[in-house]
Amino acid sequence: MESKREVILAFLKTHGQATLGEIAAHLEVSKQGALRHLESLESSGLATVASAQPHGRGRPENVYRLTPLAGEHFPDGHRELTGELVDFMTNEQLKAFFERRAARLEAEYAPQLAGLDFASRVRELARLASEHGHMAEVVEVSGGDLAIRHCNCPIQDVAARTGLPCINEQHMYERLLGADVKRTTWMAEAGDDCTYVMKENEKRVG
Repeated sequence: MESKREVILAFLKTHGQATLGEIAAHLEVSKQGALRHLESLESSGLATVASAQPHGRGRPENVYRLTPLAGEHFPDGHRELTGELVDFMTNEQLKAFFERRAARLEAEYAPQLAGLDFASRVRELARLASEHGHMAEVVEVSGGDLAIRHCNCPIQDVAARTGLPCINEQHMYERLLGADVKRTTWMAEAGDDCTYVMKENEKRVG
């Protein structure tokens, strides 16, 4: 089970910033209980706090954000290895490598998505992506479409240099969901996340 510190780190990574009340509600603890963990993160140099004016009347609220040091606490165990792949493999070898990787993940994910409706498949796919280090969440975008936001990339450096993991991931999502998938944000282009918008394609379903 994740510790409260890890849950807070993941919550702030996903949302960018949050008030004490929002963090307490997410943890399902009192504000005092959440504050104890936040103060620990502050003392460790992993979080910062600043006052922000509330939307209505009332006292200013404390808003928490992660520090650059917190980035070391997110899954990136494959980064060094994949960096070496880019340096020592040809473009064709890299292309084949990431195609095989996507095929392996697709074979792993497909049975867990079988029999689910579209929205449930999207949510399950986000959960599976999180298990592989992407810290993914499902959001609703304009028009009622669903999107998966990746708030962490275990191989961000390689993804930025080649684009191959992202292209294969996008195509894999299309096949698994029976959907047209469009990437609207990308960490490699200074985005805070990689967002994949899914529009269900009836002709592909069933």
